Amino acid sequence: MKQQSSALSRRGFLTRLAALGGAGAVYHGLTTLGLLAVPPAYAGIPAYPAGIGKGRRVAILGAGMAGLTAALLLARAGFEVKVIEANKHIGGRSLTVRPGDSFAEAGREAMVCRFDDGLYLNAGPGRIPHHHTAVLEYCRELGVAMEPYIFASRANLLQSDKAFGGQPIQLRRIKHDLRGQLAEMLAKVPDPAALDATLGPADRSAFLEMLREFGALQSQGGGLVYRGSNRAGYAIPPGAARTPGTLNPEIELKALLDSDFWKNGLFNDMVDYWQTSLMQPVGGMDMIVQGLLRAAVPGGRTVRDLVVTESPVAEVANTATGVRVVHANGTEVADFCISTMAPSLLAKVKNNFTPAYAGALRRIQDAAAFKLGWQATRRFWEEDDQIYGGISWTDHPVTQIWYPSDEFFAKTGVLTGAYNNGATAELFGRLPHDGRVALALEGGEKLHPGFSNWVYRDRALSIAWQNMPHFAGGWQNNPPEADPDAYFRLTVPEGNVMLAGDFLSYWWGWKEGAIRSADLAVEAIVARVGAARQ
Repeated sequence: MKQQSSALSRRGFLTRLAALGGAGAVYHGLTTLGLLAVPPAYAGIPAYPAGIGKGRRVAILGAGMAGLTAALLLARAGFEVKVIEANKHIGGRSLTVRPGDSFAEAGREAMVCRFDDGLYLNAGPGRIPHHHTAVLEYCRELGVAMEPYIFASRANLLQSDKAFGGQPIQLRRIKHDLRGQLAEMLAKVPDPAALDATLGPADRSAFLEMLREFGALQSQGGGLVYRGSNRAGYAIPPGAARTPGTLNPEIELKALLDSDFWKNGLFNDMVDYWQTSLMQPVGGMDMIVQGLLRAAVPGGRTVRDLVVTESPVAEVANTATGVRVVHANGTEVADFCISTMAPSLLAKVKNNFTPAYAGALRRIQDAAAFKLGWQATRRFWEEDDQIYGGISWTDHPVTQIWYPSDEFFAKTGVLTGAYNNGATAELFGRLPHDGRVALALEGGEKLHPGFSNWVYRDRALSIAWQNMPHFAGGWQNNPPEADPDAYFRLTVPEGNVMLAGDFLSYWWGWKEGAIRSADLAVEAIVARVGAARQ
């Protein structure tokens, strides 16, 4: 079945695209699916011929990253634009919570941030990979200051109840003892002839020398062995005079395998989008949203002037001449509509979509996601564990603890005390806030014994995105190859309605995907208007 889907994503995919949208749809579909070469870097915020959109109206559903970037591009091209946002908050999941701010999950009491002044929690996205060039180019052009986000420190901790008596272990010990032992095994290839057949006789000595450096191996009895290394750190740190320090005892390979760390946390910093360097906006993730809202558009206005809030959409209907959008504050009659709503939510709005399109909307899966933030009484992770940024991992339901990548040596700080998704996030989402706090304290103690004494319980903030009004989760699980029919159908406009959002990209769950998809939607509108005038 997977092989058949793969074939569809090429020949059959292109045939359907051409039938539904012509050559332009084929080009954009190829680009979106990565079947055409695309420049590795973003060439800057797109600019279209001045006034090409004059006399044309576009309604945009949702004031998140995709909606705001589409609004900026269209307004600068002369289109009349209205962004319709269901929530009071602008920015979608780019929710940065500061003292005095509040938010509420559906049917729950509002949570009010009581952090000290200057502190904040990124309740949604919290980091930007270095190769997300579209996001970074917008930050550059909009004047959004950036700083490093530390994804992994070798002082971060891994913890499992199945290993080492449940005690947390520094990442450096696990990584470097594992490297050393694997390198020793490779250096003991039982049949040198087999190695020579792979590399050639002249390269075998170079290979062994590489293993020596890779694994910090030592010569012993004519071979190479691993006997620990300062890469794995010290049980007693070295000092002055006659204090050379004592290396951490070597962890045996069987213990490493039994720990299951290699399944969770150990190799995460090797994943493409988590490799260094990563960045974050200075002062909170919503600084990007604020930059967009301040951006100037024709008529002496800004993007903020184009947004109406607290106005849930009740109907989206294609008409003979355009689109009709009914929302809480009125009815918009537009030439085009770009929806950035989660597909499952758009499917529930009154509409006149074809059954195939409505069915595709319903098939995109929503992902539950949960975060909990603590204000600490002191920066114990720095003072006690020499942890400066990064993430510690545990098999407890909290899954992760994030340490701040800024304000080192300050008296206090905000920890992301839990971040998870899927079934674990659903578990947290069902709990009352007090239950979430209790469970997160339990997870914190697993990684940092004494944790409960060093965080303010009454200032904890928790958010289950699947419970937030007008959201369907933290993101949509939408790898195109998982359901190529649904993905294919949603890349093609439904009449004068088209979609944008991270779910319509290979970067689902990331701002990069939201921006790239908005670019394609705007390009399609501009192309249609241009073709109609020829």
